[in-house]
Amino acid sequence: MANNVKKRYAFVTDPSRCIDCRACLVACRAQWNTPAEQSRIWVHSNGPQGVFPDLRETFVPAQCHHCEDPWCVDACPTGATYRREDGIVVIDEDACIGCGLCVNACPYQARFRNTRTGKADKCSACFPRVDAGEMPACVATCIGGARLFGDLNDPESTVSKAIKGRALYRPVTDEVNTAPMTLYLSPPEAAPQQVSPQPRPPVAAESFWRDVGLPLVKAAIAATFIGQAAAFVGQLIKGENEFEEA
Repeated sequence: MANNVKKRYAFVTDPSRCIDCRACLVACRAQWNTPAEQSRIWVHSNGPQGVFPDLRETFVPAQCHHCEDPWCVDACPTGATYRREDGIVVIDEDACIGCGLCVNACPYQARFRNTRTGKADKCSACFPRVDAGEMPACVATCIGGARLFGDLNDPESTVSKAIKGRALYRPVTDEVNTAPMTLYLSPPEAAPQQVSPQPRPPVAAESFWRDVGLPLVKAAIAATFIGQAAAFVGQLIKGENEFEEA
């Protein structure tokens, strides 16, 4: 692959290969130390289907889809959520104010507010590992090969080879199409939340916060800072005058 070709990362998921061992969940929690009651990734199930003894159950690995048109980015009033050039959608925790607008905007319910930090949280594709040339923790741990990750612009990558000549399924509906970068190699029959996404709630409140509320908050902070700075300067001048009089 030519060095000047921009990377285009994607997850490729094959539900037919998932055995629900949950090793990916353990690896993710160990990597990111998420609270015990929360997880950045999931394995969904549609429950036993059929009549005994002819039963079957489908397991679907899922996580943030790192969409090409991420609604969470548009909803974030501070720019804390953004999409990298390689397609990975990340959260700058220092810039996140914990408002939760991005959580509500995600139609896949792939985001949550971290109960420990109060900030928005989600799968980050383990970007520090990826930047170091490694696979995301969940992918590296998946013994069945149900979770794959790589550069779609590299014809020699694992994901490019996996999707070659295969029918692909994306978690989209008539109402929601964010161009998710999770490609399923078999129909994701389970995962009703992330495979049958719901349209985002009305954006009036989000627009009000972004266009009116946030600028007012910033103005109030600036005014407070200016007032404190003026008071500090005033105290310095007063001190100098008292010193000269003495």
